[in-house]
Amino acid sequence: MLLLPPNKDDEAHKLYDFFKKKAYKIQIPAMRDKWCCNSWNGWLIAINHTFPYEICCLNPISGVQIDLPPAITFENSPPDLDETPIEFFLNKVVLSSTPSPSNANCVIMAIHSNYNKLAFCKLGDKRWITLKSEDIQYKDLLYYKDNFYAIGRSKVVQCDIGDDPRVIPFALLPKMGYFQYRYLVESSDCLLYVLRYMDLKDQEDPLKLRYETTGFKVFDLDSDKRKFSYRYETTTFKVYNFDFDQKKWKLLKNIKEKALLLGHNQAISISTKKFDGFKSNHIYFLDDYKEGYFENTYGCHDMGVFNIKTHLFKPIFHRTQLWASPLFWMRPELSLH
Repeated sequence: MLLLPPNKDDEAHKLYDFFKKKAYKIQIPAMRDKWCCNSWNGWLIAINHTFPYEICCLNPISGVQIDLPPAITFENSPPDLDETPIEFFLNKVVLSSTPSPSNANCVIMAIHSNYNKLAFCKLGDKRWITLKSEDIQYKDLLYYKDNFYAIGRSKVVQCDIGDDPRVIPFALLPKMGYFQYRYLVESSDCLLYVLRYMDLKDQEDPLKLRYETTGFKVFDLDSDKRKFSYRYETTTFKVYNFDFDQKKWKLLKNIKEKALLLGHNQAISISTKKFDGFKSNHIYFLDDYKEGYFENTYGCHDMGVFNIKTHLFKPIFHRTQLWASPLFWMRPELSLH
């Protein structure tokens, strides 16, 4: 299912089954004055817009809320919070297990701040603990076989949360281009690395100035709305499987009876035998380019279905359907009656 954001006329969220073409309206009062940064196994990770920027895990169906340490307890968080819109401060949160007040062993790992640093806490902790790292700008997180893994600039790292929390190099990554999003996915006990290639499409308006140099584009700023007028789109995907014997990534051309769900959520692999509404060897993707849909007039629009075999795309929604805030994949087995 997809969790759709509320619109201007109705504060209710909607859970949308796009195969049955049916939407279920749900009230989530606890989301008021909060920003949802991502979803994880049916839970929403939300941060408050005001000081001290409380963070919580929220189950949108049961209404259960599990509080985490506030954002001001991250290392160097006050200047970062002053300089960074709250929508950009907490970039990804992943849990080791289902949160509950009695689950003291649940560990929460986060990518945060302008620098995309790594930090963690356990349920009941008062502060976030930063991992020592020579690198910054981490891009994705995954809890896989009792360890947290994160995508760095050129390699995947393993997160050591022992007495001296730090990152440990795990595997170098395949070469990549300029404008890509990257994901880690667990699929049938395999560790997958997904590259999402994107392109910028400037608005075809002859009155707007465009300058082009090798490797860069400059777009005129819409002075009235203070937003850029360009469209971005996903152009293709590559999927790699990590070979633990040879310690390297191998390109996959077929993920067999699996489908991948990508977006503002923990990347999900599902069995198309169990969920027959999804097509095998396909990637279902949502728009998670925050810089794009917050800063240009096209809004949240880059969503679709990608056939790994044929490299062809199909839209999830009609092309004119836009949102000002992101959509989230929820667990496919989630149902409302």
